[in-house]
Amino acid sequence: MPVGAGRGMRWPGTVPGAPEAARLRVARAVAVLGDAAEIGRVAELLDAGYHETRTVIAELAQAGLIVEECRPHPEMAARVLRELPDDEYRRLHAAAAELLCGAGFPAETVARHLVEAGDARGSWAAQILLEVADNAVDADELDGAGRHLELAYRASRRADERAAIATRLVAVEWRINPSSRTRNFGRLKAALRTGRVPHPDLPMTALQMLWHGYVLHADQALVRLRRGADGAGALADRLEFLGAWLRYTHPVQAQRHQWLVSGRAAAESLPPDRDSAHRQAAALLSGLWEERPPAATAAAAQRILAQHRLTPTTVEVLIAAVDCLLHTDRLDAADAWCSALLAEATARNAPTWQALFASARAETLLRKGNLTEAAGHALIALNLLPAEQLGIWIGRPLAVLVRALTAQGRHAEAAAQLERPVPRALFESRFAVGYLRAHGEHCLATGRPEEALRHFRRCGRLMDEWGMDFAWLAPWRNDLAAATLEAGQQWQAQNFANRHLEAIGGAEQHHTGGVSLRILAATSDPLRRVTLLRRAAALARTGGDELELATVLADLGDAYRGLGEVDRARPPLREAARLAESCGSEALLVRLRVDTAPATEAGPREGGTEALSPAERRVAELAALGNRNRDIADVLGITSSTVEQHLTRVYRKLAVARRSELRFALAARTEARARTAVG
Repeated sequence: MPVGAGRGMRWPGTVPGAPEAARLRVARAVAVLGDAAEIGRVAELLDAGYHETRTVIAELAQAGLIVEECRPHPEMAARVLRELPDDEYRRLHAAAAELLCGAGFPAETVARHLVEAGDARGSWAAQILLEVADNAVDADELDGAGRHLELAYRASRRADERAAIATRLVAVEWRINPSSRTRNFGRLKAALRTGRVPHPDLPMTALQMLWHGYVLHADQALVRLRRGADGAGALADRLEFLGAWLRYTHPVQAQRHQWLVSGRAAAESLPPDRDSAHRQAAALLSGLWEERPPAATAAAAQRILAQHRLTPTTVEVLIAAVDCLLHTDRLDAADAWCSALLAEATARNAPTWQALFASARAETLLRKGNLTEAAGHALIALNLLPAEQLGIWIGRPLAVLVRALTAQGRHAEAAAQLERPVPRALFESRFAVGYLRAHGEHCLATGRPEEALRHFRRCGRLMDEWGMDFAWLAPWRNDLAAATLEAGQQWQAQNFANRHLEAIGGAEQHHTGGVSLRILAATSDPLRRVTLLRRAAALARTGGDELELATVLADLGDAYRGLGEVDRARPPLREAARLAESCGSEALLVRLRVDTAPATEAGPREGGTEALSPAERRVAELAALGNRNRDIADVLGITSSTVEQHLTRVYRKLAVARRSELRFALAARTEARARTAVG
């Protein structure tokens, strides 16, 4: 079949009639209009007469270049469009878009021509592109949505409309690239500065600014929210949730904007929808402060997760619900929901959502004592996006990763993670609590109790200042008890552990009560130690944390051995070893392998007290008696820094995690040597 060529196209000489240039113009118009082509529409696009156009189309049809009444032959259309000059290509598509819009064609058809034109002018074009972008967002076609929104931004000539489009561009971009360095984020900040961000978009804008630590910009958005009384009724639920969410995640901002937290924002608006996700989540978070029964909080969280799907406006709602399952010790349910939401975020190609739910699952796994998987999911969250794009939320996966590595005994890797830069604004968010605890635990495990104390005290001070001194957030008194015990300050350790028990209303009221009992056991006489540890073990079995249970059982086995009850020591030590292996705690495993190894003719195991140098042994023995580093330094005539270095090597060689375990480790190995010598 003969098909013409683009520029310099030679049309079949057997077709008489119109000049070649006229036939080329009509062919181009028909090719651009495609399935929308008809004689009158082609004539209008070319600003030509109807009869003249019909004559040319008839000639093209006779030559086989037009099929049916006025449809371009596919080969002809492809070749004509390919060889159209760029400026003419864009002009024809722009004209076709305006023509088809006036004819009432679907928005998708009109938008296709606008995209091909690469430019658009006027509000009509912007509205068409916005409609198509909304459909693309609903279908998770984010790249297409971004292209249409960008074109709409350029099409609009009104500053307010451009500001509204900028907020939508950032919202789309946020799911795949929550960066503060993009052109669109800059546009959003400029729109916020000039007061042009639409009122309904201010809650999300405030959270985006806080994500990256732009506190002043967030304040601007929140102040505008308060002033914008007109139209606030539609935002009643959103404002109520925003107040609860700020109190939970950004307590400093919540204190600055008490009108949101006090409930006045919703009271001044229209009656809210009590079945909305935001309304339910606001009540859920408020229940944490009111210390509602855990069963009621967990049930409300489950309802939210079951009733509401993952959307750009419900991400924080679902995170809050998962967190409440975690705070109420529903670890299996939290893990299951995190897994489901993480899978959905992955399927919908939303790396930001993936990072959030991977972080939540990492924290859940850490609470269950599964160190290997907790570290794995924390790394997933940290690697899905560049660190700077995670903003203050980097604190959550980073804290989990450091704590998991520390518990595994991988101290060099934990130290490397702590060298990551974190935003200053992190320390005005609740993520500071987890980060400070992680840093403190690392210091404690590497023989630096005084430094650990500084981190734990800062954690407690922040929680007190924020009005968030709750065990579900962080048991900082237990942390101080462990650090003071490690520093040889037994009375202080007892005091902090008892204060924690008093704060939670008794050991049985919260899973952290068992940790307090374990710390108190380390400061007690041998008989009371066994009693406390057996009680702590019973609590640990119901708390869901297998690593804590393994640690308690290891201490209980050591306590039995300290009383000379070797047969009673074996079962808890063996169970502890099994749990430690399941959790992935190599440090605890090494300690337990030595403790449970039978005496053989081969003599003592490698790496026991025999591996200690004389100087390390002297430091270890003095530390086991409860002496502080400065006291040991005075006795031995060395510096406190040298004492810390010796203790770090002692902990590694004896596979213990803290000073309170030294006494048991040294006693157990002395007994093992005695059995070997007489065996």
